[in-house]
Amino acid sequence: MAQIDALLVANRGEIARRILRTARDLGIRALAVYSRVDEGLPHVLEADAAICIGEGPVGGSYLDPYRILDAARRLGADAIHPGYGLLSENPDFARAVTEAGLIWVGPPPQAMRAVADKAQARALAQAHGVPVLPGEDLEGADAAAIVAAAERIGYPLLIKAVAGGGGRGMRRVDAPEELHDALAAARREAGSAFGDDRVLIERFVPIARHIEVQIFGDTHGRVVHLGERECSIQRRYQKIVEEAPSPAVNPTLRTNLGHAATTIAKAVGYVGAGTVEFIVEPDGTFWFLEVNARLQVEHPVTELVTGQDLVAWQLAIAQGEPLPLHQEQIPLTGHAIEVRLCAEDPMRDHLPGTGTLIRFDQPCGPGIRVDAGYAAGDEISPHYDSLVAKILAFGPNRTVATRRLRRALEQTWLPGPVNNLALLKQILRCPAWAAGDLHTRFLQENGLPIAPPIHLAEGAIAAAVAGWARRSPPAPAGFRLRGPAIQRDLYTSFGQTAEVTWRARGSDTLELTATIEGERTTSTVRLLEQRGDQLRVERDGILARWRVATREGGAIQDGTLVYVHLGGGGEAMVKLEPRLPAPQVAQAEPGTLTATTPGTVVAVRVAEGDRVEQGQVLLVLEAMKMEHAVKADQAGIVEVLRASVGQAVAEGEVLVRLSDA
Repeated sequence: MAQIDALLVANRGEIARRILRTARDLGIRALAVYSRVDEGLPHVLEADAAICIGEGPVGGSYLDPYRILDAARRLGADAIHPGYGLLSENPDFARAVTEAGLIWVGPPPQAMRAVADKAQARALAQAHGVPVLPGEDLEGADAAAIVAAAERIGYPLLIKAVAGGGGRGMRRVDAPEELHDALAAARREAGSAFGDDRVLIERFVPIARHIEVQIFGDTHGRVVHLGERECSIQRRYQKIVEEAPSPAVNPTLRTNLGHAATTIAKAVGYVGAGTVEFIVEPDGTFWFLEVNARLQVEHPVTELVTGQDLVAWQLAIAQGEPLPLHQEQIPLTGHAIEVRLCAEDPMRDHLPGTGTLIRFDQPCGPGIRVDAGYAAGDEISPHYDSLVAKILAFGPNRTVATRRLRRALEQTWLPGPVNNLALLKQILRCPAWAAGDLHTRFLQENGLPIAPPIHLAEGAIAAAVAGWARRSPPAPAGFRLRGPAIQRDLYTSFGQTAEVTWRARGSDTLELTATIEGERTTSTVRLLEQRGDQLRVERDGILARWRVATREGGAIQDGTLVYVHLGGGGEAMVKLEPRLPAPQVAQAEPGTLTATTPGTVVAVRVAEGDRVEQGQVLLVLEAMKMEHAVKADQAGIVEVLRASVGQAVAEGEVLVRLSDA
C-alpha cells in the first residue's frame, strides 16, 4: 500500500491552505509552490517548505506541469494534490505525475478523461439512463452547422467550455444574432483558462436550481455519495452562495440524485473525490450537467453536515485505503451555508478589484468557519480569480445557520480592494432566501445587488474622532487640543460632501455636527479607548466600537482615504478633502473610452478610421480569468486606438477615442 510522507499542493490561496492543514494534521510534510507575486501569501508562509515556480501569469507558473513536477522533485515530495481549478482536471498532468513515480491525489487519468470532457460526459450519462439536456458538441462544426445545431436546440441556449468549469467559457445566447460573438468569446475564455477552446451548446433552462452531489470512490470498487449541495445563487455562471442540504430536496429526490451520480461514477471506475452537477426544475425534474473530477470550492459545507474531512478521505484513498464509511453510515446532520467573499464590484457587473488588503478582520463564533487565502497586507493580483475567502456557518437548522452567517458577515471587514461583502449580506436578508426560493436567476429576480448605503455622516464623524485622537495622542492629563476651539473638515464619498464641525469638551470628548445638503447630524462622542485602528467610544450615551483604517496606516490628513467599520455591519469610505481648493481633475469626455479594470487586451474589433455604433464592442479585456467588453458610448469614428492584443493595461487607461460621426 502506498504511503504519503511529503505532499506537494499544486495550487494557491485558500484551497492550498486547506489541503496543507489536513496534511499537517495527519503528520504529512506539507509542501507548497508559489508564483513570485504570491510569495508572501499565507499558504506559502504556513508550508513546511515552498518553492517559486515563476512570475505572476498562470501559464508560466501554476499551469506549467513541468515546473510543478520539478518543484516536487526538488522538495522531495512523494505525492501531488492539485486542489481545484488550474491543473486539477488535466488527465495528461495526472498521468505525468504517476509516470514520475509520484502519488496522484485525484481520479485516475482514464476516469478523469471520461468525465472531464463535458461532451463525452453527456454521452456517458445518456447511455446509463441519466437524463441530459438537449445539446450538441461543436467540435469540427463549421459556421453553418453551428447555426443549424442552435436552431434544433432552440433559444435561449448556453455555450459551455468542454474542459474546465467555474463558469469560465460560458455564454448565454438568447437570439441568433448573438451566437457568433458569444461563441468567439466563450472559446477565447476557455482557451485562456483551460488551454482548450472546445465548446458545446445546450438548451438553457431559465428558472431552475443548480444542485450537485458529492461522490467518492476507492480503489476497491466502492462508490458513495455524501448528499447534495444547493448552488443556485450565481453571478456570471459562477457560484457565490452554497448550502447543504438543499431546502428543495426531499429524501426521494436525494435518493434519485445520489443514484444517478454514483451510476455515472461506477461506469467510469471513478476513484477519489468528485461532484456530479444537475439542473433541477421546479417540478423536481432533473437533468445531468457535468462531472467535476476534483474537490469543489464548496466542499466545506459537506464537511460540516457530515462531520468528515474530505481532504483526509482523498489522501486515504490515494494511499489505497478503502472508503472510511459505507453509504448507510454517512451522517447528514444540521445545515451549513457558505458564501464566497470576492474582490469584485457587484455594482459594475462584478468587475474584479485589485490592490492591497489594508485590513482583513475575520469573524469567529459558534459554528463559524473561515477558509481564507489572504491576510491583511496581502496584494490582490489581477493574474488570478477574485476569491479572497470562504465564510461558513453551521447550525442545527437553516434558520440558525443563516443567523450565524449574518452575524459573521457583520464582523467581517476588508478595506482596500472593492468587494462583494454588501451583496452577500443582502442575499441573506432577502425574503426569497428565507423562503428557500432559490434558482439560478435569484439575483436578477430579486433586484440584487442594491447599492449599499454610504453612511457618509456616520463615517465622517468617526473619521473626525479618529483623526483628532491620532493628531493629539493621550498624555497623562488627557488629550491636548491644538488650533482653534472649533474645527471644520470636509469629507466626501461617492460624490456627496459632509461638512463636519467639532469642538473638544474636556480631555476626551468631542461635540460634532455633520451637515450634508442642509441635513444635520449632531453627536457627542467620548473616546474611551484607542487601540491601533480600533476605537471604543460612547456616542450619545451608547457604547460602540469603531474600526478606522487608512491606506497610509495611520495619519488622517488632507486627501486621506478613510475606511470605517461602524459596528453592526455598517461601513463607510470617506475622503478628507484638502482645506484649500484642489486642482480640478479632467473628466473623461464622451467618446473617450478607458480600461474598466486592470487586465490584458485579448481582442481588438476595430481600427482607426472605422465607423462604430453606440453599444458596439470595440475591444475585449481579460482580468482574473474573465472577459470584459469595452463598448462605444456613442456612435462615431475611431479617431485614436491605443490597444493591441496582448497589451497589459491599467484601470483608467485611455484605450479608444471617438470623434463624432
